[in-house]
Amino acid sequence: MKQKENVINEQSINDINYELLKNQFPHAISIDEDGKYIIDPKKLQMSLDPSKADIKEDGYGLNWVGKKEAYHTAFSKNYKVLKPLNDDNSKNWDTTENILIKGDNLDALKILRQNYFESIKMIYIDPPYNTKNDGFVYNDDFTSNTEETLEELGYDKEYIDYIENIQGAKTHSGWLSFMYPRLLIARDLLKDDGSIFLSIDDNEVAQLKLLCDEVFGNDNFVGELSIVNNIAGRSDKKNIATAHEYILIYQKSDNFLAKGLALTEEQLKDYKHLDKENNKLYREQGLRKRGSGAKREDRPNMYYPVYYDIKLNKVSLEKNEFDNPVIITPKLSNGTDGRWRWGKKTFLQKTFLLEVKKVERRNEFDIFEKVYLENDGDMKSVKMKSFLLDSDYTSDTATSEFHEIMELNTFNNPKSVQLIKDLITISTDKNDVVLDFFAGSGTTAHATMELNSQYTTNRKFITVQWAERTAEQSEARKLKYNTIFDITLERIKRAGDKIAKGDIGFRTFEIVEDLKQKIYQKSLEEMTQTDMKEIFELPSIDSIEDILYNLLVAESLPLSSKIQTLIEEKLYIVSNVVFVLGDMEIDTLIDEIKGKKELEYITVYSPNIKDDKFTLELESAVSSIGIKSDKLRFRG
Repeated sequence: MKQKENVINEQSINDINYELLKNQFPHAISIDEDGKYIIDPKKLQMSLDPSKADIKEDGYGLNWVGKKEAYHTAFSKNYKVLKPLNDDNSKNWDTTENILIKGDNLDALKILRQNYFESIKMIYIDPPYNTKNDGFVYNDDFTSNTEETLEELGYDKEYIDYIENIQGAKTHSGWLSFMYPRLLIARDLLKDDGSIFLSIDDNEVAQLKLLCDEVFGNDNFVGELSIVNNIAGRSDKKNIATAHEYILIYQKSDNFLAKGLALTEEQLKDYKHLDKENNKLYREQGLRKRGSGAKREDRPNMYYPVYYDIKLNKVSLEKNEFDNPVIITPKLSNGTDGRWRWGKKTFLQKTFLLEVKKVERRNEFDIFEKVYLENDGDMKSVKMKSFLLDSDYTSDTATSEFHEIMELNTFNNPKSVQLIKDLITISTDKNDVVLDFFAGSGTTAHATMELNSQYTTNRKFITVQWAERTAEQSEARKLKYNTIFDITLERIKRAGDKIAKGDIGFRTFEIVEDLKQKIYQKSLEEMTQTDMKEIFELPSIDSIEDILYNLLVAESLPLSSKIQTLIEEKLYIVSNVVFVLGDMEIDTLIDEIKGKKELEYITVYSPNIKDDKFTLELESAVSSIGIKSDKLRFRG
């Protein structure tokens, strides 16, 4: 018996270890037909150290030229910081919980990974589709440092030359290298029960599916939505007028559970029956299977007789339970045998949901399920379908929405507000955070605010948009929208003004280079005379506000956190952290913070502290009020 218990324990430990690996490296772990875990050592090595990974890069798909470099990019050092734009670029700064970031979304994701790790419930992105009409150009910054990195990662000269040639080109390999690091970080940001929705068209849908299978795990594929976004069809295709696009859905883990969508007024009309026992409305759904797979031979075990007693108004699977019962079997419209939707086990479990009615036109009894009108929070709901045909989802509707707010025709194929609202509805709860790092026209932010207004919820958005230049002679440029970011910003402002309810504000941050930190990371051998000169001449992050918000990132606090000022330009509290940003008397510090029960950490911004005595006395002073030395941190 003891030996058997050890085997069980050993199996459990192995399962736990495999699960841990699977959570961290989903693309490297799979399950075979017998339910056993399989580790792909090459993919695992790729995750741990891409320079030593034996990965073929001779095509596109899961393996393409530049894959190791793309993986390396996701986890390379970030030399960017956030600059708060607490001016006309923001709205309701002191009260809002929404965030807008101006800059490259890869830099933004690296920053967000520090303070929003596993905190995002839903991500929606509408990335460039990599078509000939797509004006987006991928990274074309091929420098000597890039070449050195590729050599360190083990690339041969011919591959380095190839990667240099495809920088900025619209190739499958270039597009995959662009998307790969962004999706890797996106996965880190998702909560365990979170999900990601990715819009795409025919051009890259196959490649994106394979890439997401690797990043999120193919068993975390939730589904593919087909959206008819152009009912008339696009005339630019030679043979087929394309009328639809796709949205791929992946979950972080199987803890994700999609919710329902609000029923339309027309759908609500079907719930016309009242169950007097529970005072609930319901609609009738035939127990007989309709459509494909409805024949008896399709599922023989789901064909069986049901016995019905008219006087007692009861059903049973036992013939002898009633005297002279009516026998009901599933029949197709042509009189042949069909099948039920439920097997016998389900029938017995859900008999209380069934009712029998005589169908006069067929002069026979039939069985119906009572489908009750349930509430999903404050909303009566129905499950989303994989094929979406609704005028509210089309590009025409989205374009009209955008033009109505902006009086501008810039985006050819924006996404509709209703579509994004529905995606947010099925994937989030009322206080969750939604992320869109390809903000574009700002639809996700607009949809989040409108959904909050409609249902009195408090979802928050984080949107990121690169300051891509608008075309020189474009309508946007004539109206002083010099970048796409300018349009995103203005659309969110105007949408909020129109909604005028709930949190319609946002804090805006710009991603800027931390030039000093970049120099500090160099070895002495790499230092140049110019570097030494710039260390003294380059401006520091000297604004107190700039320092504070970058410290929020360092301490993993949300950018929407409320900042309490204790001593102007010197002492602040955010959540459970005290920030010391300037010299003061030790006794003054202790008097200000003692008695604050929520306090757990003290963070000191060292570059602003000139008094060595303060630093030396700080540890013993804070220990006197119960804060241990490991809760005292020096930054900068």
